[in-house]
Amino acid sequence: MKFMDKIKNLLQQVSIISKKYDQIAKLTGENFNIFSIMNMEHNEVYTHSAIIGELLNPNGSHGQGAIFLNLFVEYIKECFNTEEHKIELDYFGTLVNDKICERTINIENNWDNVTGGRIDIIVEDNKQILLIENKIYAIDQPYQLIRYKNYAETKRSKKAFLFYLTLDGKDLKEKEDPYYTQDDVEIIGFNFKFDKKSEYENFRIQSNGKSNIHHCLYYPISFEKDIKNWIEKCLEKTHSLPIIRETLIQYLNLIKKLTNQTTNNIKTMEILEILKDNIDQSFEISRSIEPLKSKLYYDFFENILQYASKKEISADLSNLKNNAYFGLYLIPKEWNSKPYTIAVIFDTDHGYDYSGLYVSLNFNDNISDIEKISIQKKFDNIIPKFEINHANIWRDISNRDWANNSKIWEDVAKGKNGDTYKEIISTIEEIIEIEKS
Repeated sequence: MKFMDKIKNLLQQVSIISKKYDQIAKLTGENFNIFSIMNMEHNEVYTHSAIIGELLNPNGSHGQGAIFLNLFVEYIKECFNTEEHKIELDYFGTLVNDKICERTINIENNWDNVTGGRIDIIVEDNKQILLIENKIYAIDQPYQLIRYKNYAETKRSKKAFLFYLTLDGKDLKEKEDPYYTQDDVEIIGFNFKFDKKSEYENFRIQSNGKSNIHHCLYYPISFEKDIKNWIEKCLEKTHSLPIIRETLIQYLNLIKKLTNQTTNNIKTMEILEILKDNIDQSFEISRSIEPLKSKLYYDFFENILQYASKKEISADLSNLKNNAYFGLYLIPKEWNSKPYTIAVIFDTDHGYDYSGLYVSLNFNDNISDIEKISIQKKFDNIIPKFEINHANIWRDISNRDWANNSKIWEDVAKGKNGDTYKEIISTIEEIIEIEKS
């Protein structure tokens, strides 16, 4: 079989698999996720900590008392009760504070006592404190769990349990980078994983009285396994609670998406098996992806230029390809003497990656404040909404992040018949009409 025939055969096999799993996703509704739609899937505070904290709160809006908290305690005890080590976590009594999420223990970090900060999730009664540091993508802060442990030790000898929650259950680094306080006092910190509890206990005895040496014992947990399994246990208790059940299903699907456990990932693994048997052809296709994107991009903007020409709209092509802002600047004929233009622009912090597409009215530097305010007022209360700031008035395009989204590129390839093209043209015309008013 000739090389190009092998490529065609490979693409056909991949297409068959892709369509099969796309159909499965369509039948199950897997691709519909409210957190993804709202662009909240990576938000540690307002998505993940908020949902987990609300479930752990016996007084939460779910109205189910301590059932979800008890399930969490039971699950954690199963995970960390081994022959060598046993976690002494108990069921919680009445909580001493309903502030579960984002509890500030000190506005500023106190390096004299190595405490302070904002705890992501904290559950506390009269006997014990459970603290969770939630890390999706954020970087670790200096001495973060040590500061929380030191805070917990001020709570009248309550038992404290520190959990380090990440996507895959990674460990904290064992030794913190040195930190210097006033008078150049060096703070030394150590993080002991739960399976080194005996080392932690011995270290605590040896370092007793040394105010510059700090340490904590922590339990690593993951979204991939632990939060997923706990949410599944919570779901078992919600058969007669449809609103809670459907919300948990949505959240469970989000966790699976973030940890590569969705149908799409199963599809990827099946495709990889085919690619392994066609490595030369796979690399040849891979090398063609970026040139393909570039061609589709230029063809797409050529269609916009053709529209502009018919409407007597002049175009500035100098930013058609630029590392920060790239796209077109358009000037309608009747705007030739006016201090603003229309932009169809990708605005990205990641170089030339086709993300952040919007259409805007851009103010020139020489526009007067009076004229700017006058234009801004025209766009107030327009539905769908336009965003307004000192530099421009804009609306994001629905298909705004092309990047590696094949479905959007398929739409882009349709040119004038695609939804992306139609939405851009419609927005351009809307901006022109509003400016006239």
